[in-house]
Amino acid sequence: MTRSRDHAGDMRWGWTCPRCGTDVSVGRDSETETFWWKCTEDGCLAVGFGFASRRRARIAVRDYRERYQRIYR
Repeated sequence: MTRSRDHAGDMRWGWTCPRCGTDVSVGRDSETETFWWKCTEDGCLAVGFGFASRRRARIAVRDYRERYQRIYR
C-alpha cells in the first residue's frame, strides 16, 4: 500500500466487517511484527494480514468494505 497519507477515519471507534457487519479486531503478530485484522463473528472468514502498522490495517478494512459494497449493490 503506497498511499501513506490516506485518512484512516476515526480510529477511536471500532470498524465493522465488510461482509457481515460485526466488529473487527485489529492486532499485532509478534513473530512477524506485522498487524492483522479479522472478523469476530463465528463462521465469517473475513481476514487481512501482513500490514506494517495498525493504521494501515484499519485502512485496509475500510478499502475492503468499500470494494465489497460496490460488488454487491
